[in-house]
Amino acid sequence: MDINIQELLKFKTEVDNDDIRFKEIIKEKLLNNEKIIYVLNNKELLESDAEVDDYFGVNILPYYVVPGTQHAAQNFVCYEVSFDEVARYNKIIKMGQIVFYILCEEKNVIEEHTGIARQDLLSALIIEEFNWSNFFGNQIHLISDRPTVIDNHYPARTLIFEGQFTNSISKTKDGKSMVINNYGTRGST
Repeated sequence: MDINIQELLKFKTEVDNDDIRFKEIIKEKLLNNEKIIYVLNNKELLESDAEVDDYFGVNILPYYVVPGTQHAAQNFVCYEVSFDEVARYNKIIKMGQIVFYILCEEKNVIEEHTGIARQDLLSALIIEEFNWSNFFGNQIHLISDRPTVIDNHYPARTLIFEGQFTNSISKTKDGKSMVINNYGTRGST
């Protein structure tokens, strides 16, 4: 099989797939927030002077997962993106949600320097980073912030941000993104 990996990597930045593109933006914002990395409290990564990219796939996950048995206490920020509503009279706009699931292992739930529950502190940092931001081309805002418990061992918080986005009106061909309507190409973006 002869697959061109560069063709697959384009999905991270092209405007045609909001799910992949939004998740890439979220990943970069989380990994570049020193406070979030610190509060995740991965002692193994901290002690080994790991790069922030090493947290991705370990503590920062682009999907929601309930972790299996852990040897050391772990904390997680999981996230998902969904688009499910298109306005009845305006098919160009869709409603999107960005959902964060913050899971903190009970053995390590209180952040030692602040005395704040780790899931609440991570939640506050994510709200500070994303609420009313324009990272995705349009502004998003927090619509839900709820506490939960996962598997009796992970106190958690679920944050939901919502925004309006264009609904599949672009098409990228030969590296050029164009706005498409019912009549064909409108112009380059």
